[in-house]
Amino acid sequence: METQMKLFPVLITTPIFLFYLMACTDKASESMAKSESKNFAEAIMLARNNGCLKCHQLKAPLVGPPWHAVADRYRGAEDARNFLIEKVKRGGSGNWDATTGGAQMPANSPRVSDAHIAAIVDFILSLKHGDS
Repeated sequence: METQMKLFPVLITTPIFLFYLMACTDKASESMAKSESKNFAEAIMLARNNGCLKCHQLKAPLVGPPWHAVADRYRGAEDARNFLIEKVKRGGSGNWDATTGGAQMPANSPRVSDAHIAAIVDFILSLKHGDS
């Protein structure tokens, strides 16, 4: 009986603690999802305003390669960010001929600011297969 009395507070508080922990985790997940959704929407708007979406889509080739394919190709590559920033600034061809049929990407600098180019490249490199 004495052992049962000592366990009683533990038996009562454990479910309360687990409920609290789950509620905090859900709020953190929800907050993170809202943040990612906001960042996603901002990046797409930035890309749209700078004309990127005239040639690129997220998952399917248009004129240029889909951004998911770019993210997959360069994920983990040394200095991928700087390489892609320079490629977007200067334009070029040859890296995606099988996808683009040899279409050349025009130079985007100085028409698109360096800050916008870097933000768009960061967004592209952050994409994962499941992203919309």
